Amino acid sequence: MQITLAGKTAIVTGAASGVGLATALQYVASGLTGLVAVDLSPAPPELQKLLAERSDSVVYVRGDVGKDDTAKEYAAVATEKFGRIDVLVNNAGVALVKPIHEHTPEEWDFVMNTNVKALYFSARHVVPVMLRQKAGVILNTGSISGHVGIVGQGAYGPSKGALHQLTRQMAVEYAPHGIRVNAVALGTVDTPIVQQSAKQFSDEAAFWAMLRNNHPIGRVATAAEVAGFFTYLASDWASFFTGAILSMDGGYIAH
Repeated sequence: MQITLAGKTAIVTGAASGVGLATALQYVASGLTGLVAVDLSPAPPELQKLLAERSDSVVYVRGDVGKDDTAKEYAAVATEKFGRIDVLVNNAGVALVKPIHEHTPEEWDFVMNTNVKALYFSARHVVPVMLRQKAGVILNTGSISGHVGIVGQGAYGPSKGALHQLTRQMAVEYAPHGIRVNAVALGTVDTPIVQQSAKQFSDEAAFWAMLRNNHPIGRVATAAEVAGFFTYLASDWASFFTGAILSMDGGYIAH
């Protein structure tokens, strides 16, 4: 089996680091025709290189996914430059390590807007394009925190639970129109967001050991592993997957 994204275009949010960056790079390596990478931060060196070498097929949009204008912009850029949107990866996310009662209202809204409301904004502007095409794939980055309660996950856990249910709702809503919607409920992945969380603990080494021990497989995932799975799900080989919350968690929720 050879997985290819040849002939497809994609939008990937949260593309400046971690899973989003790894997915954007893997998509291009898999023959993607056009990529719109989205993030609030500047493009990292890996994407800057692609932007310089492949300006005809790679575009970078800076913006806050928690705002409707950002979704409007990246959807417009994709359709104007590539004529269609085959794949949307809602990957941008933020987390705060604290219990719910310690969140300020501003922190709560920031997490919910980035992790949940952004999916609504993307749907407003991307789904109509896919409806006209009668085809499309939407992939959402979920979490074990959307399945089980984890100490310190505050607004993050509820936001991922909402993302999982949005995935199911969109899947049944749009399946008759040829649009598939799935989420990948990730366990711990070694990304900048997790590294930042580790630094908020008094004993960083103990934090990493705890993360490894919580996964029966005995380690955390790499961003490249996740990107490979996102590539499969975006391909035609995954054509019978929709409405699924697929656990990629090293066995975390199995115990």
